Amino acid sequence: MTRELDLKRRLTALSGLRDAVGAMKSLSAHHFRETRSVALSAREYRAGVESIVARVGCALRPGSGPVGLIVVGAELGLCGGYTSRVVEKALERLAETGPGPCFCVGKRTRSLLERRGVEVSGSYPGPSGVRELDSLLLGLAERLLRAFVEQDLSALDVVSSHFAGVGSQQPKVVRLLPAPFDTNDPELPLYSRLDDFITAATREYLFSTLFEILVNALASEHGARLLATEGAERWLEERVEHLQRRLTVARREASTQETIELSARRA
Repeated sequence: MTRELDLKRRLTALSGLRDAVGAMKSLSAHHFRETRSVALSAREYRAGVESIVARVGCALRPGSGPVGLIVVGAELGLCGGYTSRVVEKALERLAETGPGPCFCVGKRTRSLLERRGVEVSGSYPGPSGVRELDSLLLGLAERLLRAFVEQDLSALDVVSSHFAGVGSQQPKVVRLLPAPFDTNDPELPLYSRLDDFITAATREYLFSTLFEILVNALASEHGARLLATEGAERWLEERVEHLQRRLTVARREASTQETIELSARRA
């Protein structure tokens, strides 16, 4: 009976874990579809902003200070080596550019960076879905713009995962600031002071570019988590089936033993 009770407890625990993983898989699938649905519009909007700013040829000039870095990873686990690969790419970039202010998105991202000896200047919670991106952008973009100006940074790079299909995440380095615009259209009129326009245009460029980067990273994260939860769910299904067979055998053996004992008493 003790063996049967132990198997029942283990079966209950694994069944509950399987249900939790299944729920996480469904949630990841929902968020994955959501991020992919806005990816194209985000890319088109960023391209539109970029073309307008490029025609005017205005951009913040690089300073003489260090290169800043933003590392975009995951807030939660159960997504394979997604965050680890992003952090490794960030460490490679830091080795190339030297020390500078480092910002990160995602609790696990910060944990892995600090474990590797990187001092994090500021961190932000990773979004779970598209609806959380706006609130993240408001704080992140302003902080980055302020850091670029106040710390006289020569550049600001982003390390994030570029979505290339479910199960195919490629960490990439993207130059965020200064914006790569060195051409202008002399016939394009401006209706405000050039300095004001540069500030407004740079902020809009920063918002639209960061939004596209974060959408891509979020799609990559949920794609990785979708694969990880599918693998975990299959393993748990196999373990549950195995325990169910063992429980059936244990019950049969207990019933047989009980029958033998009853027969022995009657004899």
